[in-house]
Amino acid sequence: MENMKKFAIAALLAGTVFVPVAEAAQVKFTSPAWRDTSYGGGEFAADIIGVGGNPDFYTFCLERNEGLSFGKNYDYTTSGAAEAGGYGGGSPDPISEGTAWLYEAFSKGTLTGYSYATTTAADLLARAASGRALQNAIWALEDEQPVDNSNPFIVAVVSQFTSLAGAKADYSGSKVGVLNPTDPSKASTDPFYRRQSVLINLPDNGMAVMLLGGSLMLIGAARRRLA
Repeated sequence: MENMKKFAIAALLAGTVFVPVAEAAQVKFTSPAWRDTSYGGGEFAADIIGVGGNPDFYTFCLERNEGLSFGKNYDYTTSGAAEAGGYGGGSPDPISEGTAWLYEAFSKGTLTGYSYATTTAADLLARAASGRALQNAIWALEDEQPVDNSNPFIVAVVSQFTSLAGAKADYSGSKVGVLNPTDPSKASTDPFYRRQSVLINLPDNGMAVMLLGGSLMLIGAARRRLA
């Protein structure tokens, strides 16, 4: 089966001009039982419609001045940047090295200090607290809010990249990208057409997914999810 997937990917890539394209699929977001609903950020669940992961992955917000509705189907594109840009950065606004590093580890279930368990009521509270801390670290790394140097995930990225400036540098890899939802019920000129940009883990051929979009994602990346 894995060889068949690789063959399909190779066929899709053959002769392709790398330009961003809209996805054929849609995405729907939902709020898991452990999410802290008091402050508006992640961790929340994302389903690529028609893939069947339910959810396909968990994700976090990139912007403080954009929103989205749970349970609503959105069109989307994938890229390496938040399209609207948020409070900090340009428009589009590339994600940072620190954000990508944290989200990749989170998606693999290996982020040190993150409470993943969801068995007991205490587990749910611990996971909610972890999600809140990681969301705040991501917002700080994306210049959406001030940096809290006591946040354990800020401490981790500063150690990893030797400085806060290094952690805030534009991401140069291809394993993590941005899913940019748009509301199909609104015109592209409507201020609420673009919704909250979120993080997505990409398969090994990450750049191809960023540029080709959902064709490869439906084969691989969207099925990567936490237990």
